[in-house]
Amino acid sequence: MRVSGTPAAALLGVLFASSAFAQSVDDIVSRHVAARGGYEKLRAVQTIRITRTVAAQFSDIKVVLYKKRPQFFRAEQTPPGQAPTARGVNADAAWDTAPGGRTTLRTAPAAAEARDLDADFDGLLVDWKAKGHTVTLEGKEALPGAQTAGAETFKLKVTTKSGAVRYIYLDATTYLDRRHTGVLKLPPDRQLDFVMDFGGWRSVDGVMFPFDISEDRTGREPSVSFAIYTEKIELNVPMDDALFATPAGAK
Repeated sequence: MRVSGTPAAALLGVLFASSAFAQSVDDIVSRHVAARGGYEKLRAVQTIRITRTVAAQFSDIKVVLYKKRPQFFRAEQTPPGQAPTARGVNADAAWDTAPGGRTTLRTAPAAAEARDLDADFDGLLVDWKAKGHTVTLEGKEALPGAQTAGAETFKLKVTTKSGAVRYIYLDATTYLDRRHTGVLKLPPDRQLDFVMDFGGWRSVDGVMFPFDISEDRTGREPSVSFAIYTEKIELNVPMDDALFATPAGAK
């Protein structure tokens, strides 16, 4: 029997291969969730506060990140000798503090992307189907330039519900994140390619987090590199929704 000129046996082979490929994605993600601490422990976390130092070429910047379920996000950064500035994401908007202290709103598509990326709580791979994302397995790849060089990784392509694309490289042995790549979109219309490497994984109340991160950004602007040192990660600290609210007068 032939179907549209294709032998039935060949067609069945293609369907079987596709099914196995999809199962491989599910298996890899399941192992990733287990490596992070397991689904129940991840879902038990309702808020996260992360305190970091971001070391750039000429200065160190203090950064505090706040996250709250379902998709609340706030980042406060304090450059040396300057007042803190903030940006945030909530159910209605994504906002930034522009030079001069005024608050600007991102466009609706940019806010949707920030909600998918910045305000994602558990990681893009956790509950990816329920979030409306697409995940495909691109194969295996060694990362000689990563912080823990040598071991192979699974390369996963994530297309978020809003259309953003991220490549996530999971260590083929530990199933923890080794690298993320993609295009970083910054207001008002900046786009940069980024490579972010993860290391120094530690358990915080039974959930694994990376404490050492490096990032390289390239594009139309001069290239820049950051070393990101995590000083503290606190789980389930009280956070009022008002912390993430869009400041009055934002436009």
